[in-house]
Amino acid sequence: MTDRTSPSSTLSQHPLGPGTTLRWAPSLAIATDPAAAAHFAFLLPATRTAPGVMQFLPALGTSAPPACAFCVCIALDAAALRDLLAGDATPGAALLRAPAAPVLSLPLTAAARFAAESIQSCPFAGSFRAMALTARGHDLLLEFLTALANSASPPAGPITRALADRIHAAADILKRRFEQPPALSALAREVGLSETTLKRGFRQVFGTTPFAYLRARRLEHAHALLAAGEATVLEAAAMVGYSNPSNFAAAFRLQFGVNPKAFQLTARR
Repeated sequence: MTDRTSPSSTLSQHPLGPGTTLRWAPSLAIATDPAAAAHFAFLLPATRTAPGVMQFLPALGTSAPPACAFCVCIALDAAALRDLLAGDATPGAALLRAPAAPVLSLPLTAAARFAAESIQSCPFAGSFRAMALTARGHDLLLEFLTALANSASPPAGPITRALADRIHAAADILKRRFEQPPALSALAREVGLSETTLKRGFRQVFGTTPFAYLRARRLEHAHALLAAGEATVLEAAAMVGYSNPSNFAAAFRLQFGVNPKAFQLTARR
């Protein structure tokens, strides 16, 4: 079964498994399924500099949904939600299993943003498209559950604007200088923060560590090189700091859901 699009609502959907459907649309209201027991929602803002949100919605409320430029939802029936959380012993999973589970909101991580954007602009067709959509849907579920498990308690309120600005400045440095990034201590000094505050703030803003953020940016650059035909797989791996092609292939496959060689061959068609 492949994904379907409804022209009247601009809703698209793709099955992830029994009782689980990946749905995407310009708004949360369209992307949700009234028949589902719960949703994992990933809301992209209008600009890349604005923070996104990912939410667990145990039921659809009557309040107006948050504004967003694009939304990906994973709708689950009761059995699918129970199966998903059955083996998870973290406090976060216990919250989701509760009979009166609350709405939970987390900052959209860099990896979740990438997965949602990949769904929005998936370039593949046929079986490749189905594989890519399934991989990205699973990535989104994993990102939410990982971020929730890493939270010592239910997510606190937003961090201060001044701290968020410094964290974004640090992220910009990593994006610009990913080939020769500064050490964590040097990066912290450059944006006027301690290492501890930088690491904590990075997790609050992006839901990941500075190292994981840097790795994702490097792999995005390799992806762009292969898509444009500007490098071979070995050259792309070396250009983003991987001396072992097998490690590069594994990291590329984990982030994009496809082997780099297979992606390169598809991009050349």
